[in-house]
This record gives sequence, structure tokens and C-alpha cells, in this order.
Amino acid sequence: MGTGKAGWAEIDITPPLGLPMGGRGQRFTPGASVLDPLMAQAFALEDADGNRTLWVSLDLIGLPGEMSAALRYDLSALAGVPYEAVILSQAHPHSGPMVNFCKYPSTIPMPAALQAYGDRLRQVIPKLGCAAVEAMQPAVISLHKGASHVGINRRRRDESGEMTMAPNPDGAYNPDLWVLDVNGDVGRKRGVLFNYGCHPVIVYGYAWDGISADYPGECRRRLRDALGQDVHCQFIQGLAGNVRPRVLSDPETNRFRKATPQDLEQAGTELAGDVLDALKAPGERLDLDVAAASGWFLARRDLTGFQPLSYWEELAKSEDELSRNLGLYWTERLKAGLPPARAVPWPVGLLRLTKDRLVAWLAGEVVAEWQAHLRRWLRIEHLMLWGYCQEVPCYLPTDELLPQGGYEVIHSNRYSTTGPGPLAPGLNEAVRERFLALLRQLK
Repeated sequence: MGTGKAGWAEIDITPPLGLPMGGRGQRFTPGASVLDPLMAQAFALEDADGNRTLWVSLDLIGLPGEMSAALRYDLSALAGVPYEAVILSQAHPHSGPMVNFCKYPSTIPMPAALQAYGDRLRQVIPKLGCAAVEAMQPAVISLHKGASHVGINRRRRDESGEMTMAPNPDGAYNPDLWVLDVNGDVGRKRGVLFNYGCHPVIVYGYAWDGISADYPGECRRRLRDALGQDVHCQFIQGLAGNVRPRVLSDPETNRFRKATPQDLEQAGTELAGDVLDALKAPGERLDLDVAAASGWFLARRDLTGFQPLSYWEELAKSEDELSRNLGLYWTERLKAGLPPARAVPWPVGLLRLTKDRLVAWLAGEVVAEWQAHLRRWLRIEHLMLWGYCQEVPCYLPTDELLPQGGYEVIHSNRYSTTGPGPLAPGLNEAVRERFLALLRQLK
């Protein structure tokens, strides 16, 4: 029988209307309606020796590094959980507030209402973590492995050889679906946590200014309809950097089409069905042996193509909003004497649930190809992989993807304060060395 303690809690973090929406570059579109609530959920685990871990899932596009570090510090101090064992998971829906406003290269100041929303998060999330820890009781914990094909790779070359954002049935994506089923003593509520990797980008295709948790929220609703409204259903995003919902792929045009509300329903229902199928299959009872290690690696930038000041001054005159903001930002920054970033300090970590069950987590928008690499390097066949943890600095491609170009490699970096150039080769070795060091630390 699995042994340990577990507790959970959740709160509504739906923002007020009018805040700029995230996940759409520098188009500061204000949220105009709430289609469904955004949630913050916390889940705490404790083994027989009192070792704890705390996972906080947020229906947010991504946290800035400064806020993430402050929240982890407060959660560690107030909830009594080691800092390295506190994991902030961002679901990354593109239909929520631009909490990571400061990562976008813009001279527009952060709106006061958005700052106030961030201040509210700084207050309520530590309380949420404490509530989850205080709710811990003895529980039977089982891990179930399933599969889902909700996602599809989104990198494919067009007829001219350009790497475009289009459905690629032969490209990498991770069908692995991990489900943690937690049942407490008699009278205790049930907790179900599920981990899968796919971009939540359905809703803004048909409701550009609508606030929504996208398919993870729809999936949670479907699971509660099936399991009971009092069941705690918590989503943890996986390696979704180059994965989009398969339902949006159009086989006739080989492109992603405009989304509809029915697409959201289909994707959420399908993933919920896959979770329920996994729960029906035999699971592995976990005797918890919790330990965690975390750190950073340096993702170095390739600055060989960085443009001079004159280029950015000319770009600042553009009539296009995105280009104009980009030009103004780099013009001001270079004149102030602050050069482009030479590297991005990248948070990573390992979490041990039992002797044989480990989770590798990484910050940022991690592409699906990292799963095979990390499993091979760490020699852990069933290693679980979480992306979008702690903060979302930018995309993390592998070395193999760098020569291919495309959005995740080249274009996305232009719209980051750590850009605008791509990441440099050497990523594989930097990640490998860091995770091997973390594994030695756990042992």
C-alpha cells in the first residue's frame, strides 16, 4: 500500500477585465469577458520521514523570474517546504493576463491594474500553499501511466524549405500521460493530478479578448462531471514548446485552422477521457521517498547577428506596432549602455517521489525532443517531464533544432528582453551536465 500524506487547495485567480492579455506578442489587447475562471491549485505531499514537496499549478501564461523566486521563497518559509521542492507550474493558456509583462521588449509602462493583480498573486499564492500543507492527511497514492494524442507537432517545412508553424504528423510530441490518484482516509476527498504537454491556444482563435483556462480548464470540468464535483483535479503542463492541439490541424490545407468553441470542447473532453482511461488501468502504489534538487544552467545566446543601433532606430519608426515597440526598446537600451543578454540563466530540477519514480522539470517553453534526451542521459526509462515550471523565459530548443530555424528557434526570441538573437549551440551538453549533477545530488 502506498504510504504518505497529501493535501490540496485551490482559489480563483480570474483577473479583472481590462488587463492586457498574454501570449500575443506586444498586442496589448485588454480582456473584455470571462469565458471560464482561471484557477490556482496547490498540492502538497509528505513522506513517512516528513520530507515535503509542494506543487502550485497556475492558469497563467507564465511568471516573470523575479515573481517566481519571491513566491517560492515565501512558500518555502511559510509552508515549511524546502525551496528546491517548491514547483510553480504554469499551464500557459494564451487567454489570460500578461503577468510576464516585463519579459516583453517594450517602452510602454506596466499598467497599474496589472501591477495590482501581480501584487494580489503575491499575497494569495503563499496562503494557498499553506492551506494545502495544513490539509495534509494520510493517503493512498497511486501513479497511473496512460497516453493521449490531443497534441501534434507544429514544426514543418513548407514548399520553399522554410520552417513554418504547421501540423507535422511525423514530428516529435509526447503521448505520455501521467496521472496521480490520491485517496485519503474515509470521508476524505479525492485528488487527481495529470501531466501532459500541449499548447493551450484554442480559445484565442475564436475569442481574442476572452479570458479562459483553455483546454486544461475544460478537461478539469469534464473530469469533475465524471468523478464528482468535490474531486480535486489539477493539471501540470508538459513539454509543449512545439506542440499544438491536433483538433486545429486541417488535413486539406496542411495548416492550423481558426479555432471554434467546439474545438475546445473536443480537446478537453478527449484529454479527460484519456485521464479516466489511465485511472481504470492498474496503477503503481507509491511509498513516498521525497527528495528534490534544483539549480540553473546557462543557455548562451548567439550574438553574431545582433544589429547595430542604427537598425533599431530605423525600426522604431515602423508603422507596425510590434516592430515599433521592438525598435524603441532596443534603441533606449543600447543608448543606456545595456547590451543584449549573453546567456539566459535557466531553472531546472529533479524531484524524487520514490526510489524509482522521478520528475525532471524545466523552466520555459521546452520542446518535446528533450524527453528522449533526458531519459537517455539519466538512464531513467519512465522519467516524467514537466515544462513551464517556475518561470517562462523563452523557448528551449535542442541543439538538433537550432539549424532548422523557425519560430521556436529564431522569431520568438525577438520578442523577449533576453533576445533578440537565438540560443547558441551547446544546449544539449549544458542541460546534460546540470541534470547529471542534480541526480548525483539526490543520491
